[in-house]
Amino acid sequence: MTIKTPYAPSDGVTIPNLDPFFGPDAPPLPDPEPMPDAMQQNPHILYVMQILADLLTDRLDTFADTNTIVYYDPTGRNRRLQPDVYAAFDVDARAIRRRNGYLIWEVGKPPDFVLEVASETTASNDTGDKRGLYARMGVAEYWRFDASGGEMYGAPLVGEYLEQGEYREFPVHTTADGVIWSYSPLLRLNMRWNDGEIELQDPDTGEILLDRRGVRLAMETAMEAERQARLAAERELEEYRELVRQLRQGRE
Repeated sequence: MTIKTPYAPSDGVTIPNLDPFFGPDAPPLPDPEPMPDAMQQNPHILYVMQILADLLTDRLDTFADTNTIVYYDPTGRNRRLQPDVYAAFDVDARAIRRRNGYLIWEVGKPPDFVLEVASETTASNDTGDKRGLYARMGVAEYWRFDASGGEMYGAPLVGEYLEQGEYREFPVHTTADGVIWSYSPLLRLNMRWNDGEIELQDPDTGEILLDRRGVRLAMETAMEAERQARLAAERELEEYRELVRQLRQGRE
């Protein structure tokens, strides 16, 4: 799904670039500041980011990043956001990387997808002012994941899509074993809350997508299962040989 809604101020008037901080001769934009609750959020953020990076690695028209700065108003350098994870389609990914920042008026559109992960210091903003700003910017899908099960966001998992300038929630489902999930049309994946962990799932195959750590753990688990099976087979063979020896001795 491709979204091509360009950014424009609410009054429809083009904003000139009035801040030399954004000028063509300015140095690269500064790196983002560290987030206050990064250690709590990072496992979930890095999982999603690795999956998106793996899925989009060969595409130069798609940009995805984590905790970098989205500037939404060229008149003021402090008019900015720092999403936990965001992605944009039909953009020049290399140009955004070179700029070291996502400038909506240069890219020509806002991010299409945003995920925020709950923390005590950011939860109220994620569900309040930031949510409203994402809607005004034109972010097509806005997702929120709360590892605590809803203590900070009020729900473990919420996905919303933009319709006529307002966010409306995607349907949320709960499996028999307590997994909460919803479908992202933009990513074409299921977003899942599973016992406090975030998961991305292929809706066609049911496969849970694994990041590099997950792949390594799966390989280690498979190798250990193979080792245990080999040991069990060796024990069975030894028991059979012992039985044969006892039968032979009984005949002598």
